[in-house]
Amino acid sequence: MPFRPGSQVRRIRLGIVVTSCTVVACGPAPDREKHDVAYYRQHAVERDRQLAVCTNDPASLGRSRDCVNAREAARLEGIGSLRTLPALDLPHSPPKKSGK
Repeated sequence: MPFRPGSQVRRIRLGIVVTSCTVVACGPAPDREKHDVAYYRQHAVERDRQLAVCTNDPASLGRSRDCVNAREAARLEGIGSLRTLPALDLPHSPPKKSGK
């Protein structure tokens, strides 16, 4: 069936418009807010909220910028590493007597 003059160009243009709108609408969602470690260190409530979101969906959010920064802030604000903890001042126990 022959097309009217100029209708093929209109169809191509319409196809381009529809395709570009579909790509924009179906594209990945933009990232939410991004906070650095310093922010999460100062805002404990936000840090805990973000950690809850990250632990609820670790497969898709585990390596996101906010999850990594919130975990690092929690590590720094928590007890940290055992290597950086001060020595515990435990009382010394008396030496055991041999049972001879």
